[in-house]
Amino acid sequence: MKRNAVWLVVGAIMLAPTQSNAAGLSLTLPQVNRSALGYGAEASGAVSDALFYTLGGGSVISEPASRGGSTTLAGLELGWRSDFMCGNFDLKATVSNQLNGITAGFKNLMSDVVQGATGAVASLPAMIIQRANPGLYDMLTNGVLQANVAFDKAQFNCQTMAKRMMDFAQNNKWSQSAALQEYKALVNGGDGDAVRVNNAGAKATSAGGHSWIGGQRQGGKGQNAIRPTRDLVSAGFNMMNQLPVLSQSSVSTFNCEGSACRKFSTAREAAEAVVSVLGDRVIRTCAQAADCTSGGEQHQPGTTVAGTGFAPMLEAHTKTNTEQLVKLVSGTEKPTRANLTKLKTGSLAVTQGVIQALQRDPDRAALAARLAGELAMSETIETALLMRRMLITGMSEPNAAAQSEALAEGERRIAALDREINALKNEMELKQALSRNSILTIIERDTQRIHAHPQKQVADSQDARFYQLEAPNRESR
Repeated sequence: MKRNAVWLVVGAIMLAPTQSNAAGLSLTLPQVNRSALGYGAEASGAVSDALFYTLGGGSVISEPASRGGSTTLAGLELGWRSDFMCGNFDLKATVSNQLNGITAGFKNLMSDVVQGATGAVASLPAMIIQRANPGLYDMLTNGVLQANVAFDKAQFNCQTMAKRMMDFAQNNKWSQSAALQEYKALVNGGDGDAVRVNNAGAKATSAGGHSWIGGQRQGGKGQNAIRPTRDLVSAGFNMMNQLPVLSQSSVSTFNCEGSACRKFSTAREAAEAVVSVLGDRVIRTCAQAADCTSGGEQHQPGTTVAGTGFAPMLEAHTKTNTEQLVKLVSGTEKPTRANLTKLKTGSLAVTQGVIQALQRDPDRAALAARLAGELAMSETIETALLMRRMLITGMSEPNAAAQSEALAEGERRIAALDREINALKNEMELKQALSRNSILTIIERDTQRIHAHPQKQVADSQDARFYQLEAPNRESR
């Protein structure tokens, strides 16, 4: 009896979660390994199978598809000239080629009548031709008029095709908008010659860029590119913290009055975090892509950045929480406020009582592993909602709000963000539902069989055996 009592005392000491004897606590997180059967997976380290699978049977969501980070891709930028490309048509060349038969038109229709017109046009002024040969003069005049009509028709067709092309290439809309800004500057420049202003506007190249965040011109020759997602988030962060929209300064602790400045220190950091999740693209306004190569590798025409979603962020937060929970539950660190705030939990606080309850629970390994993932999910969801708010705030910047394409790009990124949030929610719920299906049924049926057909194992009594040693002596007497 004394020996059994000693073992009970030792067991009580090993299970007692006291801060003074941290070595008595152990926390081995459940591990999910490849099954020995060659397929599926098996879990080890969980004390209660029913509890383990009730919680979800593993991590909150699947591992990231890639841990390599965002990928920057160089795009193919053809430099299609939007509406202004049609301004390169030459009226003089059109009329000359029509009269001389180089292009189908006037001479093909009147070839029998105007033989030799090339020489006449080249050697005689129009007045001499009118006096010497009125019929030829009238015919040439009609040819010029017909060439003008053909020119106008070709230019109209070109403009129509340019508008159709804008539906396939979003950058063309930015380029056309930049060209219209150049045209507006020409009209307001004081030149009263409408034809000259119109001709100059038709040849606009949009190399001057587009008016963008903070009134700066971007996307043109010698300028930085327009990167809608990055620029909108950066402006939104600054606006939320009462900073100039183009500021790259950090927010001081004294002036920080919201979650944005607690999560990110600068607008650049906030923008990079959003781009890593959602991706971004580069917009240049030049008619010829070769004219807009300033700003470095990240500003080249057609460049895109592929986002990775929230899985890498969630995995990183889960790892941080797991490491910290192991320290807290094992007693390596005390559950003080400073140590508890090291957990990535969003606004979901973890109290000292939760840690103490985990220390007393025999299934603390499975519970701590699941808790780490759920706290990380809370942190990730709040970060996603903060990113959404920064995008919406940035879209209200006056220069961005005046550009329909900027608003459309912002809405597209917000929709992508909403899909990412729903994907996290759906995966978490689906994995929990699946783990509660056949696996829990198997465990519950096994428990029911044990209750229906109990098999009691009577422990061997060493004291009884000791007393039985004297039984033969008593019988011999």
